[in-house]
Amino acid sequence: MNALAGQIAQSSGVDEIYTFLGPISPEEYEQRRRIRVCLNAAAYKLSQTKSQHARDLCNLVSETALHWRYRAAPVPVLEYAVGYMRNLLTVADQAEEMRVIA
Repeated sequence: MNALAGQIAQSSGVDEIYTFLGPISPEEYEQRRRIRVCLNAAAYKLSQTKSQHARDLCNLVSETALHWRYRAAPVPVLEYAVGYMRNLLTVADQAEEMRVIA
């Protein structure tokens, strides 16, 4: 979500996580917010990277985030999914670095 959209959501009280899932615990909300951040990071990296391997990893993050974003799951599972996506984003950065130094 870009900065302007974030400001509009905060000022209007509109948040797609609450809109689609209704009331959830703060812990669950935080993990779903992190999933959204991973999705946004992957989308940005896709637009910037020159490495095919990094693009493939970012696509995997996007697919994973879309799968878990609104799916019913306990918080520990969501935490695990977030960790997995963060690791993939780190490896995507490394793949981009490898392209530059190789």
